Amino acid sequence: MEDVPDNIISVEEADSLYRTYGQNRAPFIEGGVNKLYEDLDKPYEATRFVTADYEKMKAYMAFIEKESKEAGVTPKGLRIYFGATKPAKGKPGRETVFLNPVASFKGIDGDISYAIHTDVNGNKEAITVGDVIDGKIPKPSDSKLSNGVIQSLAGDDWEYPPPPRQNDPNDYH
Repeated sequence: MEDVPDNIISVEEADSLYRTYGQNRAPFIEGGVNKLYEDLDKPYEATRFVTADYEKMKAYMAFIEKESKEAGVTPKGLRIYFGATKPAKGKPGRETVFLNPVASFKGIDGDISYAIHTDVNGNKEAITVGDVIDGKIPKPSDSKLSNGVIQSLAGDDWEYPPPPRQNDPNDYH
């Protein structure tokens, strides 16, 4: 038998985590959303899980490794962010997750999410997601980043099955 990774938990522990979320977190999300959207045909049920296509996940990881290697950065982890899709037509969006690799950057405590900048000469460099979002990327006339392209490494392509039935004893199956 191969060595088991140290992050593997028992089925029973996974079930306990899942049930605790269903009992102690999902009701608050559902209550808040149902209060905001009182005219829904049926009460809102919180997202309990998303499913990632296994082959797409492997391709995503390979893409991160390739882009990171070309930019000379070593991914230290894969951060999982919680998010929500935008409401549409009077209906609430869904809870979701998206992923982004993290790495160490000089002058920043802890690991941070990053993207890849490719300059006009094809040189790749890792830059923090915060620098992209906050507009801290220098203007074209100010730096080597001029006229380059930013490649996001954030991944989000999930299947949203319907939520399980409330109080279903076979919820985590």
